[in-house]
Amino acid sequence: MVNKELSNIKFAGFLMTYERADILEQTIQKILSQSIAPEKLLIVDNSVTNTTELMIKRLGNPILVYHKVGKNSGPAGAAKVGLELLSKEGFDWIYWGDDDDAPIFEDTFKILLHTALSDEKCGCVGVVGQYFNRYTGFVKRVPNELLQSEGVLKVDTIAGGMSKIVNGEMIRKHQIFPDDKLFFGMEELDFDLKIKKIGYSLLVDRPFYYQHRLRWNRVAVPNKTLKVKSDNALVREYYSIRNGLYIYSKNRLVSASIIFFLYYAIKQIISFKFGINQGKQRLKNFSKSISDLFYSKMGRYTA
Repeated sequence: MVNKELSNIKFAGFLMTYERADILEQTIQKILSQSIAPEKLLIVDNSVTNTTELMIKRLGNPILVYHKVGKNSGPAGAAKVGLELLSKEGFDWIYWGDDDDAPIFEDTFKILLHTALSDEKCGCVGVVGQYFNRYTGFVKRVPNELLQSEGVLKVDTIAGGMSKIVNGEMIRKHQIFPDDKLFFGMEELDFDLKIKKIGYSLLVDRPFYYQHRLRWNRVAVPNKTLKVKSDNALVREYYSIRNGLYIYSKNRLVSASIIFFLYYAIKQIISFKFGINQGKQRLKNFSKSISDLFYSKMGRYTA
């Protein structure tokens, strides 16, 4: 049974997609089967083909509204479009979703909206969040013991794919949006830093967060080791380095910029243990990320 507060809010969402109509259709079905579903679901399509548009027309659901961007604007650009369009329509809360990351529990939106309404200065909620160390520039895992109790927890950032729901009134009032120059990677952190800067909070529900850790088998601290990277992984690392340093610079996080730079520089040197070719490839990728940032070559990666 939906309580009075939830029944009165205007809740919409958007899904970003790029040439993945089959996956998107499955995600749409899962979202619309939530115990509290969005009254409008905007499909922000970065695709070149019309496959996704035809699929949406075939479904014939009035809740689904299709918007073709006209170019591949990346997740950052698509998220900006989604938040701009839905905030202008006066929605109170806006789901920020990817085409392949549907909520895994059918009451996800209900729990998150309850969490959002628990604090009038809530800017964003999600199922999982992290702390952000402004000195080092790295995110920090929330300890299990903080999640094994009832109540709400304030975090610093909520990543993509974590059922991120944003305060529409906050967007309208302060005009904060994802930075489309990032194209891909860390656009959520950049946006979340803006939320905190204007005095709003990012909230997670403690037991629901822990429930996700159990479901994903991530109660133990994941073991991170240096591995050989594929070409796709190198591109993702390019975005991480370039975008991370860009975000820290514009937020005047000097120590974070230095530590972040040194961390990735050392990683490239160590990568030579996997062979000369891997080391050279990663060093070249690192150099390109720094060079592109220096010359303000943002947006989509170009070889």
